Amino acid sequence: MARVPYLDREDLPEADREIFDRLIAERGRPLGNIFRTLGHTPNLLRRFLALGGELRNATALDPKLRELALLTVGRLTEAQYEFIHHWNLALRVGVAREKLEHLAEFESSALFSDEERAVMRYAEEATRNVKVSDATFERLRRFLDTRRLMELVQNVAFYNMVVRILVPLGVEVEPGVKRG
Repeated sequence: MARVPYLDREDLPEADREIFDRLIAERGRPLGNIFRTLGHTPNLLRRFLALGGELRNATALDPKLRELALLTVGRLTEAQYEFIHHWNLALRVGVAREKLEHLAEFESSALFSDEERAVMRYAEEATRNVKVSDATFERLRRFLDTRRLMELVQNVAFYNMVVRILVPLGVEVEPGVKRG
């Protein structure tokens, strides 16, 4: 159960209602509970949306690799909200369902490429330990230029922040949203 109430548009100060209006216009669906929770701090929600939008929509990093990294963060932290939403995003960007069903075995499964394993290993180490081994970092350097490497690092860092909002606050998956 959520530890703070989910806000509706009318709950926001009038000057901040455009945040929810814009989200609905851009996404074409009801507001996610994460946004309804973060609406308690509209000034921070604006910045959260700007950074999250850039990371998701304006990077050179392959979206399949990004989603595999983010699913690793969600899986390891048991953030069901994160995991379910990014499972569906992963399917939309073309990650094979069979891979999604074997995320926990990424190290040993022949389903994953060396690049995918390296990205998921990075996400695992950064999530569990914060510190990442030199060997893991060097594997990334073999196929990611500096820009894409930085985009991966920032995506994993941002979504580690996200799960540390979702889990302590008990943000629930919206009714009717399930793994596709």
